[in-house]
This record gives sequence, structure tokens and C-alpha cells, in this order.
Amino acid sequence: MKKNLTLLLILLLSVGAAAQYRDWSKWSITVEGGLNRFDGDVQQDYDKILPTSLNKLTLGGALEYTPFPAWTIGAEYNYLPLAALNKGVEGNPEYVIADFNSTMHNVGLFTGVNFIKAFNPVSTSKWGIWGSVGLGYAWYHSVYKTDRAGTGVTGGHQNQYTDFNDDFNGKAMYIPVALLLEYNISKSFALGLKGQFRGYNKDYLEQRIQKGVTNDNVEMATLQLRYKFCANRKDHTRNINMAEYAGFATQDDIDRLDRRIDGLAPTGPDPRIDDLDRRLKKLEDYLDIDGPDDDNDGVANSRDQEPNTPAGNQVDFWGRTIPKGTAYDPAAFIFFDFDKTDLDEEAHRSIRIAAEKLTADPELLVEVRGFTDNMGSNAYNADLSQRRADKVKNELVERYGIDANRIVANGKGKYNPDDDIVPYRPYRTAVFFYSK
Repeated sequence: MKKNLTLLLILLLSVGAAAQYRDWSKWSITVEGGLNRFDGDVQQDYDKILPTSLNKLTLGGALEYTPFPAWTIGAEYNYLPLAALNKGVEGNPEYVIADFNSTMHNVGLFTGVNFIKAFNPVSTSKWGIWGSVGLGYAWYHSVYKTDRAGTGVTGGHQNQYTDFNDDFNGKAMYIPVALLLEYNISKSFALGLKGQFRGYNKDYLEQRIQKGVTNDNVEMATLQLRYKFCANRKDHTRNINMAEYAGFATQDDIDRLDRRIDGLAPTGPDPRIDDLDRRLKKLEDYLDIDGPDDDNDGVANSRDQEPNTPAGNQVDFWGRTIPKGTAYDPAAFIFFDFDKTDLDEEAHRSIRIAAEKLTADPELLVEVRGFTDNMGSNAYNADLSQRRADKVKNELVERYGIDANRIVANGKGKYNPDDDIVPYRPYRTAVFFYSK
């Protein structure tokens, strides 16, 4: 026993030392101790469920991996000394008929579910109710003795309990079924009370077989201490709920965020916020195409730096007259077919060049002015020119990821309504005007 427990302690300490150098925030180890009760055939009257068994001290430990807050898998070892007496005959209830003792070792694998977190994914309770089942291998050394000398009992009992002494080794498979009530006393430690039933695939752990008796089994009640690796440095999966593990914000997360925001919020006037408000308001004015335009040049007063532009003059982004004879960049123009908003290959080339300019200079703004030729009514062409400008803006936003707040889409209607030329492709266009 001492040798096995020493090896178990060395193993657990080695695992703990290794965990300090790796991310073992899903791993934990347990040690446990308590009492077991053997249910075999030493005394198994037909009207009794349990035999006359002796409660013996059991010790054990486990290494567990908890991939999700509600599920765990592990490997266990338990040292189980077993004992039972078959005593009590007619006329002498204290007389010992048989004495059984065994030293058993169990090694197995198990899996368990935390019912609280499984059925309540947002639970923040420190309690856990774990149910587990597994499969294991047992080896044991048993001693069975009887004493029939001088009993003076009737022949019937002598025939039933013949003198028999045996000292033997054995092996068996077992299935452990357990229920653990656990409380997290800190991030790193948890204390639990575990009840367990172990059913073995043999009916003769003590070399006695009684008619009508099921396979032998052991009941256990133990106190368990758990250590969770790395729990002080990182959230351990046994300390969080399913919602936190999945990345959903819990009420605690929201409360913590509220407290952080409250701490950042100014208690009085903040000139930085006032300045930011003014800059945002100014940007909104720049992008406004429906604001007052006293000189009717198509640029709202809020960004018009030439408030008295002569009628008919072409103006730039800031409403300033573009001198006659100024050479235009061909890439600043996009041409459309009659009564269409479709973009051809040359149009996509011009839009790509505009996107490259806007990407290279994050402070650059652009106005896309849409125009039509002189076919149709003014109202229809005003709508068509706006749809052409919107088409180009949407392409910049959706295809190239340009911030929509940096682009003004402005439908100007007919390019030159006084011109006698009616269907004229150079008028069916959208033009880029940059802020610098």
C-alpha cells in the first residue's frame, strides 16, 4: 500500500510541476479519502441486501481534463482494502463463521457531466453537481478464513459452512458510477463529497459463491480535494460557464464593462469631446447635398468657398470656379449609355483609381457628381443623375471598402440644359471632385 500511494503522490506532483510551464488551464488533479463497504457473498441471506461488511478506509486520486465547463474526462486510481465477517449462528450470534480481507487496486477511465452548467449555461454558481461513469481494471489479493472448531452447532449448519481457508490473487473489470457534489472554495481549489458504486464482473472476489446472488460490488463515500492548474493565471474551464466559454457576454461581463465606462466618462465638460463634436458636425455639413446653395452651383453653403459663383461656371469640391481651359484627368470621368447606370470596363478602371487615391490618403474626401444629357424631363434626369452618382459611391464602398462618410453622391441633372445637342454621350457622366 505504501509503495502504491508513494508512486501516486510522485505522479501527481510531477504532473503539477509540468503544468506550471504549460497552459494546463483545462486540467486538474484530485485526491480523496473515505470509507468503502464490500457487498459480496460472505453473508448474503435471501432477505438481506447488504452483507455483514466492515467499513474500510479507501484512498485515491485522479487526473482530469475538462474541455468544456459542463464535461470532463479523466483517469483514476483507488486503493480499496475490503473486509467482511460472516458471523452469527443459532445460539451464539457473536460466533465468527468466516473472515474475509482483501487488498484491491483499481485503475480506470471515466467521463462526467456537470448537471448545473449543462442545464443552465449562464450559471455563475460555485457549486457543481457532477455525474460520472467509467470503466476500469482491478487486481487484488484476498484472504478467506473459517473457524469451525468447537462450535457445537447443528449438522445443517456444518454442511452449509464447511471449513475452508484460502489465500489467492485475482483480476476483474469494474464499472464505476459516481455522483459528486463539489464547491469551488477558490479559483484553484474545490472541495467535494462523492458517493460511488462500483460493480465488478465477478461474483467471487472472496472465493465464495452463493446461489441467487449478483456479482460483487463496492459502495464508497469519500471527501475529495481538487487542484485546478493555472487557475490564478487564466480562467479555468471548471470556473466558468458555457456562455463564457462560447464567447457570449454574460451579465457579469456587461456589469464590468459598465463600471469601466463609468470610470472613463468625464464628470464635467471635456474640451476634447467638444472639439470632436465640432469636427463631426463640420464633416456632416461637408457631406450635405440638400443644404442651402445660394449661388446654385451645386455645392452647399457649408463648404462653398466661393459663395457668389457666376451662373454656369463649373466648380470644384469647395465650390470654387474651375478656370476655362483647365485640363481634366480622364480617370475622373465615368461615362454611361443612354438612360443607363451600368458600369463598363473603363468605368471600373476609373473607380479603381479613385479608390487607390482615397486609400492612400485617409483624410481625402470626394464628391461624385452625376449628370445626364438633355433627353427627357428635368425631374426624370435629376433622378437618373442621382442614381448614377449613387452607383459609383456604392461601388467604392462595397468593392473597395471606402468609408461611405468620405463620399458625397450628388445628382446634378442635365449637364448643360441650354445646349441644343440632345442625345450626347459626354454629358451622360459621373465626375470625381476631390477635397484636395
